[in-house]
Amino acid sequence: MLYDFVIIGAGIAGSSTAYFLKNKKVLVVDKEGICQKASNAAGAFLYPKVGFNTKYTKFVNEALLYSFEFYEKIGIDTHKEGVFILPRDEKDITKFKEYEKTFTLDYIKKDDGFFFKDGGFVDSEEVCNKLLENVEFKQLEITKITKEDNYILNDNIYTKNIIFATGWENIIEIPYIKIRPVWGQRIEIKTDINPEYNYHKNCSISKNIDGIVKIGATHERRWSEKLPDEVNNQILFNKANEIIDIDGEIYSMKAGMRAGSIDYFPIIGEIIDVDKTLNTYPEIKKGRNPKEVFYKKGLFIINGGGGRGFSNYIYSAKFLSDYILNNIKLPDFLNSERLFIKYARKL
Repeated sequence: MLYDFVIIGAGIAGSSTAYFLKNKKVLVVDKEGICQKASNAAGAFLYPKVGFNTKYTKFVNEALLYSFEFYEKIGIDTHKEGVFILPRDEKDITKFKEYEKTFTLDYIKKDDGFFFKDGGFVDSEEVCNKLLENVEFKQLEITKITKEDNYILNDNIYTKNIIFATGWENIIEIPYIKIRPVWGQRIEIKTDINPEYNYHKNCSISKNIDGIVKIGATHERRWSEKLPDEVNNQILFNKANEIIDIDGEIYSMKAGMRAGSIDYFPIIGEIIDVDKTLNTYPEIKKGRNPKEVFYKKGLFIINGGGGRGFSNYIYSAKFLSDYILNNIKLPDFLNSERLFIKYARKL
């Protein structure tokens, strides 16, 4: 059997890409299963980014609005009841006054923070399973990739194209792409407390759904072998109680390594043939832009979505699928080529 695409990784990055390519013959594989590791531990909060209206802030908020519309279209409840975003400290209070001048999303000034109607969350497992419901999936670890006329995975899976949606774990070496592992934790508590809306400060707190409130946060922006434990649970409880009085019995606790890029933007596109491009245009190392970039035909990547994966990846996967299927140019700030140029100039 020859597939058009094999997508390695069944988290939100791989699942969303598979959804947009579902009219092709697609196989998704993951050694752990659907929506495991980072995606399984995600709070899947859909919040605006508060900050100056930079290119990144604009991207995040465009992705947010696109994702709300997308989820509602496919029947995923986004619990879109708004989010109250609060400053973390006195320094943030000063910054918020400056940020307010450049907001593009509707908001209401409230105390020291801002209430945005475009705030909610989704259920991470529901999303990934929904996206893959019409796509072939195999729980399988890929340990070998070779190429003849087509790519061959583990000696018995044949495909024209491979899309790597592997998060912080590498299957092949891509020297110009460095993924930063970012450790985070989510707990769910059984409680009668029903927050007025979703909150975000040093952590995120969800509305109460069927007696369950989610609390999630990024703890360390580096690799960590930590598992959820009582110490980290208490850290989350303390952060949550800085926002509202909250208490309850722990229902579940999860942790995982999110995948972040060096410049925070997701990384999508074809994988560059580094050796061929540098050997053909050695002047790149001196700071000149190449006349052309050579690619490893049939190899693609979607990665680096960071802590906003359940909005950033939906939007990015649409760009990637449009590029693959319709040859629509990728935005420069998402195209993996941006990282190659920086890499080459450092050599």
